[in-house]
Amino acid sequence: MTISTQKYLDGVINDLEEAMTKVERLTENLDEKTLNQPEAEGKWSMLQCVEHITLATAIYVKNFSEKLDGQQLPAAVDNYKGHWKGRMFAKMNAPKPEGEIPMKLKTFKFLEPKSQLNSQSVLAEFRQVHEQMISLVENSRMVNIDRIKVPTALGSMVKLRLGEALRFIIAHTQRHLVQLERIKKVVQ
Repeated sequence: MTISTQKYLDGVINDLEEAMTKVERLTENLDEKTLNQPEAEGKWSMLQCVEHITLATAIYVKNFSEKLDGQQLPAAVDNYKGHWKGRMFAKMNAPKPEGEIPMKLKTFKFLEPKSQLNSQSVLAEFRQVHEQMISLVENSRMVNIDRIKVPTALGSMVKLRLGEALRFIIAHTQRHLVQLERIKKVVQ
């Protein structure tokens, strides 16, 4: 896959903005009790789902910030190619076009949300983290996103190229937005 780097990054920003809009739309006018009601026994509530997305995205915000801050980095190139490893990670997480989740994945303990959450703080933090990510994507326009590697949520042992890490974040977020819609249908 080869695409204009700027077009690719525009798409990432668009996906992040759409995620923020979708979370706002799905949670608006719902009371605290409804937002904290689990889908079923042992399942997450809407707020837990949003909190999980935030926790995961925040790791990449931190990792991207550290990588993009003050280092000599390779300059941007016109086209983005991507890598098979990143495509595989994203495909494992992304929902299918009809909204089906292709593979059930276990959440790491450190990414599991608390059981009772405050809607105002969870939703504000979600927005803040996603705005920070958008800012970092804008900053990455000046570097070669195909040559810079960043640690994943698994730590520095597993790294993805910056462009592929962005693809993974979007896939992960979209996966949980499908879950958020499903939870809302059950609890509302």
